[in-house]
Order: sequence, then structure tokens, then C-alpha cells
Amino acid sequence: MICAVFTFTAACLSAYPGASEAAIPQTYSPSESELWIKVDKEKLRISLRRGENEILKSYPVAIGRGKGVKKTRADLVTPTGVFKVWRVIQDASQVAYDPKWFGEPGEPKKGAYGAKLVFFHNPWGIALHGTNAPGSIGRRVTHGCIRMHDKDIIELSKSIKPGMIFWIAEKG
Repeated sequence: MICAVFTFTAACLSAYPGASEAAIPQTYSPSESELWIKVDKEKLRISLRRGENEILKSYPVAIGRGKGVKKTRADLVTPTGVFKVWRVIQDASQVAYDPKWFGEPGEPKKGAYGAKLVFFHNPWGIALHGTNAPGSIGRRVTHGCIRMHDKDIIELSKSIKPGMIFWIAEKG
């Protein structure tokens, strides 16, 4: 579900599939020919993979500036675990970032999520998206989302499908 005004807020996520506090698996073993995504928080990289060892594409990312285990939406930590892609928003330019979602001042503004927005099932509303701040890539600066250069997420999103595994690991 995407809210009618395209504002990424608690109201949108209340209907978000997978928004539960259930235990999140921390490892994954793909089948031989399976395409899947892995984020390496230590190296600040995301990769499209096939099977256990084949890396098809790899890109730099920005992640959350917080450290430790993700506990709340506003703790600035990019979570770890094995998730599944829910939906790819092909034109994220109309999706508004709302600072109130993080208890910050300001008004919602469009364009922060760059060209594409990839939702994956998680209880915090964390997503993979492009950016209007390309200088942030390769750094720990987000509220917890995973950010990519727009040209990279446009290329990667061609291979992302609903149900695909999305593994965020501390390293590796």
C-alpha cells in the first residue's frame, strides 16, 4: 500500500505487510541459481548475487549512522537480518520524506528518496532508495535506510522482484 499523498509516514506503515516484531533470521543459504541481494554494512556495499558465491553487481551505499541492534524506528541503526522485498516504487520522486516520522522539525518534502524506492518487509519502515544527496554515499549518515546513487538503484532495480531475499549483514 502506498498512501494517497505518497508521504512515507506511520500511517502508511500501519498497513505495511510484515510490520511485526517477530524474530528476524540473521543468515541465509540461497539455492544454486537464486538471485538475491546482500548489504555488507562494514564495507558499505550492496550486491546482486546468484547462488552462494557469485556476485553479479556491486555498488556503494550509505547506511544508518547509529550502531548496535535496531530497536526502534528512530534509533538511526540500519537493521541486520534476512528480509523479503515487498514492492519497488518505480518513480520515487513524488514520495515525500516527513521529518516528523523521526521526531524532527520540518515539513514533508518530495525528492529525498531519489529515483526508486524498494520496500522490504521489516517492522521499522526501513527501505532501499536513491538519494538527492549523492555525496552521502559511502558514509554512515541515514536514519537507518540504505541509500544508493540514483544511477545505481535504477540499474539494480531492474533485477529486484517482490519476494526476493534481501539480507543485511554486519559484514561479508
